[in-house]
Amino acid sequence: MKLKSVNTLKSTVAMLLAGSAMQAQAATATYDPATGVVDIPVVDVRGDAGVSTFAAQLKLNANNEFELLSGVNAASKTGDRVTFFTDSAALYFPTVEVSGSGTEFAVKLRQVPGSSPLAFSVESISPVAFESCPDFSTVGPINGTCVLSGEINQDITLTANTEWILSGYVFIGGDKTNAATLTIEPGTHIFGQQGNDALLIRRGSKIMAEGTPDQPIVFTGPNEQAAGEWGGVVISGYAPVNGCSEGVTVCETAFEAITSEFYGGDNPTDNSGMLKYVQINYAGFEVRPDEELNGLTLLGVGSGTVVDYVQVHAGLDDGIEMFGGTVQMKHLVLTGAGDDSLDWGSGWRGKAQYVAIRQADDDGDRGIEADNNGDNNDALPRSKPLLANMTVVGSSPDNGQGVLLRRGTGVNIYNSVFTGFAGACIRLDGDATYVNGGTPENLSGELTINNTYVDCVDNFADKADSNTYTTEQWFTAQSGNVQGDPQLSGLFPATGSPLLSADAVVADSFLDSVTYIGAFKDANDNWTEEWTVNFNN
Repeated sequence: MKLKSVNTLKSTVAMLLAGSAMQAQAATATYDPATGVVDIPVVDVRGDAGVSTFAAQLKLNANNEFELLSGVNAASKTGDRVTFFTDSAALYFPTVEVSGSGTEFAVKLRQVPGSSPLAFSVESISPVAFESCPDFSTVGPINGTCVLSGEINQDITLTANTEWILSGYVFIGGDKTNAATLTIEPGTHIFGQQGNDALLIRRGSKIMAEGTPDQPIVFTGPNEQAAGEWGGVVISGYAPVNGCSEGVTVCETAFEAITSEFYGGDNPTDNSGMLKYVQINYAGFEVRPDEELNGLTLLGVGSGTVVDYVQVHAGLDDGIEMFGGTVQMKHLVLTGAGDDSLDWGSGWRGKAQYVAIRQADDDGDRGIEADNNGDNNDALPRSKPLLANMTVVGSSPDNGQGVLLRRGTGVNIYNSVFTGFAGACIRLDGDATYVNGGTPENLSGELTINNTYVDCVDNFADKADSNTYTTEQWFTAQSGNVQGDPQLSGLFPATGSPLLSADAVVADSFLDSVTYIGAFKDANDNWTEEWTVNFNN
């Protein structure tokens, strides 16, 4: 570990620990050993229907499970609180104080399937205060830090009472062997020290990183000031990709940046785990010219993987890049990317809804850069994601574009906004892209855009020598598209905005049915609050 990195990291960790001490709050729950009762003043219940807030009590039963004793409506609050996710059945306590002992623990319970009355089993308990480094790590440069390195072939948990440091490439599992699960508790911080510090989840292994709005999981660099302070997060899966030689039945290929790492397979529903309420900040590393690590790189990741409420901020290269796969995502915040915010190729056929993109003011290339395959534009499976409810706001670079669709990609875009780009809002490029789309009079369904607003200096751009129709003709031939002012206030629709009410419902089992355009229903629908960085200021 270089001395400069150590000193910088010491300063950052010291500030973080000092800030935590100043912001210390009362415990989010208390446990009375004499009665076996857990008293919860505030618990948020988060599900498909939204958020409901309760005050509740649990009681320990003869099976060492905690049964629901009572629950009444309570006022919502910000700051530390208990959270229950109905989809994962996980109940998180940032702090539980044991009455009379003065000790506090972070606790995770899991709903017992089919229990009546509702009951929860204990999944994990960890002290709030740092104790020591576990055997899968080494002691860090200052008290309260532990270092991760090399290949980890066992199930491990990163707790919020420790500041974790990545040293070099840290691999979870071997490729298609020694599968392991990395669990990360809410509120945990993981630091990279320099460019080649990165976390890589290999095929067959999982990352289970489920934070909460008040306790997001944070991956970041030692300074927390500039792009490229560390590598990033890479996840590899078994979902289909393209790019192999003709006749190869199951395509498995090497990652361009780290050629020792392989991805792809024949399982579209492959599950690489979960990223939920996660920040990935100041990442990105150029391994070789034009071959970089992004903030979040998804290699052949399948639709069984949960990616929801994830921010990638101030990366040196792309925010999130998909290399094939079928991963489906919601609630993405992509801010300050040095290159493209959302990028795909190699046959990505996943989905995304609620995507908020704000390009860097002094940098940034495109909001979205989309390819099928650069070497063979018609390689199969062809890239064709389904994207809905995106708000993509540009910045000043002259060549900045809202979305570039090229190299034979397909896509279905709905209910979105592209605005503020100096280059163009939308550009189609490449013969294979045009052919794949059909014609404005006879669209193939492989390359479509509907119910979308564009508002840039030039709304459209074309490559003159490779098109049979213009981007504008393609755009205007489809229903609900508008060239005009979407009336935004920042990334949110202003009062009276035409985005607030639209015939915008898309029939798809993954997508929520909504009747508005853009990532946010209105100014009050700020799903980025609490868990993001540098977005709401």
